[in-house]
Amino acid sequence: MWRGAMWVVVMLALSVGALTCFIQHTEPDVPAYLRGMGGDFTLRSAHGPVSLHDFRGKVGLLYFGYTHCPDACPMALSVIARALRGMSAAQRDRVYALFVSVDPKRDTPEHLQAYTAFFDRRIIGLTGTTRQLTALAVKYRMDFEVPQAPADAAYTVRHSRFIYLLDAEGRVVALFDEKTPSARLRRALRRWLYAASVRRMWKDTQGERR
Repeated sequence: MWRGAMWVVVMLALSVGALTCFIQHTEPDVPAYLRGMGGDFTLRSAHGPVSLHDFRGKVGLLYFGYTHCPDACPMALSVIARALRGMSAAQRDRVYALFVSVDPKRDTPEHLQAYTAFFDRRIIGLTGTTRQLTALAVKYRMDFEVPQAPADAAYTVRHSRFIYLLDAEGRVVALFDEKTPSARLRRALRRWLYAASVRRMWKDTQGERR
């Protein structure tokens, strides 16, 4: 009887250990320079406040730009839209995409909604106050500069051009740009979706053991 109980305990320990090892090998490597980058935030959309933690459990894409951007922003959003369209409906349900405008003076939430819908209605447009955006830039190690007193209403905004990939915990795990092939971005999303599924299975197993 005692030996049988011990055997069960040993087998459970081995199975949990094996699953933990499997998870570690399932999740793609995250470059050291990305550790500590990012964090939660709350900004405004056309439908009200949106927080990053609202998407917990999903894999996401995040891009900072502005709607009057002549090149990088439309290219990046096109790449994101194509990556989403190439996924199955079930996969898209577990993915989100955010476009954060660093030009709140011209980009209202309503204008952002119309702009992002041109590329894909699943892309959510967000913006905030200059103070919020500046704090967010520090978190995501992103650089942007809006002219203080532009002589022309058609001014340009200098900004970083990263497409951030966020895992199911909201952590930055990879960086891309507007020149990234949509197929490559799609593969990365699928890898992290798979990793999230495995980790969720592990958490369910831990819950059953308690």
